[in-house]
Amino acid sequence: MKRKIITQLILSFIFCSLFFSCGYQLVQEKGLFGGDIKSLYVPVFKNRTYEPHASLYVTDAFTRELISTGLFNINRENSDGYIDGSIKAIKVDPATLDKDGVAVEKNITLDIELALTGKDGRLIKRWTLSDTEKYRVDNLAYEDYNKKEALRRISARMARRFCSILLVDY
Repeated sequence: MKRKIITQLILSFIFCSLFFSCGYQLVQEKGLFGGDIKSLYVPVFKNRTYEPHASLYVTDAFTRELISTGLFNINRENSDGYIDGSIKAIKVDPATLDKDGVAVEKNITLDIELALTGKDGRLIKRWTLSDTEKYRVDNLAYEDYNKKEALRRISARMARRFCSILLVDY
């Protein structure tokens, strides 16, 4: 009987040792780098293209997605870090042509560059993201609206991807 109890205690000790030494730990702080960056400032993205209002769509999408992670307080005074973003290029190319050679759908491609900078001004990490979306242009009355909506969808998708990268990397 004593031998059985001792064996169970030894096995329990070995199991607990293996379980608690596996390297997993509970997340204790919000933010990145173990809680060093809990608040982020997201200024309006720089628009280096000729596409009007593109920076507003992109900035809005990234701000919404960062808020939805629940890890950061966004746009607070004295933030622990800031995300500097710039729109490098927006390209529009025909995607689908009808039988007469007129474009029915176009592709819009968005290229952005992001940099995470600490409170002290030191660059932490830099990313370059790119994505493409199709939109309809067969009705000229809706072409501009469809283009803006495609830009909003790309921005939201890129923001989700960026937040996923942040969560996986840190």
